[in-house]
Amino acid sequence: MINWFIVSSDSIKKIGHDTTNNCLYIDFGQRDGYEVYTNVSLYAFYHFSLAVSIDEYYQQVIRVNYSRKPQCY
Repeated sequence: MINWFIVSSDSIKKIGHDTTNNCLYIDFGQRDGYEVYTNVSLYAFYHFSLAVSIDEYYQQVIRVNYSRKPQCY
């Protein structure tokens, strides 16, 4: 189950995490759905959700350190 959080961001509408498969979901509010990143621990997700700038954290940490996948199993 994905637990979603609405965030204060210019480009990201909400973020979610599924603890059963350690996947991070990022919803940009577009029709294409959302981006999925694998092997993101709950600890890492909380750091992301509490970041001073969600957009900067996404660009500097999430995109650089985690693999993007079309789906998460």
